[in-house]
Amino acid sequence: MVKLIIRLLLLIILVLVAVLLVRDDPGQLLLRYRDYSVETSLAFAVLILVVAVIALHYSIKFLRGLWHLPGAIKNQSQSRRYSKARRQLTEGLIDLAEGRFEQAENHLVRLVEFSESPLVHYLAAARAAQLQGKHDARDNYLKAAHEANPGAGLAIGVTQAELQLAHLQTEQALATLTHLHSESPKHDYVTMLLARAYHELHDWRALIELLPDVRRKKLLTPSRLRAMELDGYRGVLELAANNQQDSEVAWGKIPRDLQTDVEMLRYYVGRFADKGWYGSVAEQALLKSLDQQWDDGLIEVYGRFPARDAAAQLMRAEKWLDDYGHNEQLLLALGRISMRARLWGKAQGYFEASIGARATPAACLELAELLERQLQQPEKAVKYYRQGLKLSLETRT
Repeated sequence: MVKLIIRLLLLIILVLVAVLLVRDDPGQLLLRYRDYSVETSLAFAVLILVVAVIALHYSIKFLRGLWHLPGAIKNQSQSRRYSKARRQLTEGLIDLAEGRFEQAENHLVRLVEFSESPLVHYLAAARAAQLQGKHDARDNYLKAAHEANPGAGLAIGVTQAELQLAHLQTEQALATLTHLHSESPKHDYVTMLLARAYHELHDWRALIELLPDVRRKKLLTPSRLRAMELDGYRGVLELAANNQQDSEVAWGKIPRDLQTDVEMLRYYVGRFADKGWYGSVAEQALLKSLDQQWDDGLIEVYGRFPARDAAAQLMRAEKWLDDYGHNEQLLLALGRISMRARLWGKAQGYFEASIGARATPAACLELAELLERQLQQPEKAVKYYRQGLKLSLETRT
């Protein structure tokens, strides 16, 4: 509009200038063709020419507008559809965030063919379908997302893996993530999801191969990483639990900071105690940990640990009596070590002291078996069998 006004003003100025120029001498123009002739003033002829040029300009512009009218109508209609598709996307994402999953799905797939970003529509619709339990629809949306944007394979694959993990389709998620990791081995989020899949599938060897990368990149919170590392390395120890040499090799591959973890150490040395194996590395690691911080679980394991010299083991453990003389687990461990040293009287005293500090089913059972098998006191043994059974029933209830 402003441009039109400016043009009109310029035209008026030109006309006024022309009028002033020809006011004194308007000139004369004669046009003749065969028997026809036209005679007029030069000023009038110039005016007619200007008007004709302007009329021709706007006539051409009008005809051009008519020629492009169908395309303009089509573009305007398409623009309206794009605008509606954007509104549908916005409403769908709001519904998804607010938990109206069915409405979200309907909004997201409506007019998706007119959207400028169909990939976003389909990925969000897949999440909405997943949250409704419509897993076939979810997979169809993911397929449609890939067809709409084949170059976004990583984004689609990550979404698919997330949804598969959420639906407990862990094996399918692992297949998806393994493929993504082979194509993008440095992608942090893919690495984190892959570690999660290995953990949920108890694929411990694969997990511990990946965990150093997870730790280096700080892909998990410290507490979550610690729990996953403990599970992974404990799982590897369990896989090697039937062979002492394999167990020791597996222990040697565990990071040093995890070797000092009380829970890990208790599990490792407990395996030796259960199998009746002796290992100097296991014993020294346990003793070092107990010297640094007391743990009832570790001392219980040490009581069952078959040291090569039971008498020396007993002397070493009795040094803790000054600090923990009333600890029922230490007294129970001393009783068990005394049993292996064949010191029946001392074993009986420690078992009775353990029960006196706090009666446990394990101490009652050990004392009852000692009384029955070694000290030939079956009547007294029955008393402790009953007490231990009662304690066991109370613990279960």
